Amino acid sequence: MNRGIIITVIVIALAAGGVYGYRNHKATTEREMQERRATFDKAESARRAEEARKKVEAEAEANRLADAKVAADREAAAKELERARAEQAAAEEARLAAELEAKKATEDRERLALERAKITAEARIEAERREKAAAEAEAARLAALEEITRVERDKKATADREAARLAALKRQQELEAAEALKKKAPVINRSIMPADYKRREHYYLDVEMENAENAKPPTRPKPAGQNTTP
Repeated sequence: MNRGIIITVIVIALAAGGVYGYRNHKATTEREMQERRATFDKAESARRAEEARKKVEAEAEANRLADAKVAADREAAAKELERARAEQAAAEEARLAAELEAKKATEDRERLALERAKITAEARIEAERREKAAAEAEAARLAALEEITRVERDKKATADREAARLAALKRQQELEAAEALKKKAPVINRSIMPADYKRREHYYLDVEMENAENAKPPTRPKPAGQNTTP
């Protein structure tokens, strides 16, 4: 009987111990679960806080990058606008320079055309003047040649008349000289004795000189007051 009681007591003690152990294990398990849940919640909160922080930082970086991009775009736009204005100013300056150059070229062409026309007109006038001068010179030359021909013709006619007069005078003088010679000493004969050979040439020369002197016409007296110098 004691044995049955002891077994019952042992069974009850074991059962009580099992219940206590189960409760204790359950409590421990629940505590551990709570601790794990708390750890998980804490880690999850930390993760969320980190994600929120990273998100805030990312958004801040994104905003900063966006602001930097906006500033860079604004600066680039300003530089592009300045470059466009500079190019426009350079293009306008080039256009004005081209217009000025074109105007200058047009003025130069017009000036050259006027100068060419002036030179052409002056050359035409000069050519006409030279042609007229050449015609006048040719006319003067022909007139001079005609005058020279006339003068030469008159000179020749005068010379012919003078030659005819002198020939007639010479014939008259020869006739008068012949008549005078008839009245003057006779012509000396050149014949000499054949034996006198040495004096022959001198004798002939003396005879010819004397005959020539005798053949001269008598000198006519000149009018008073006439110069005797030939």
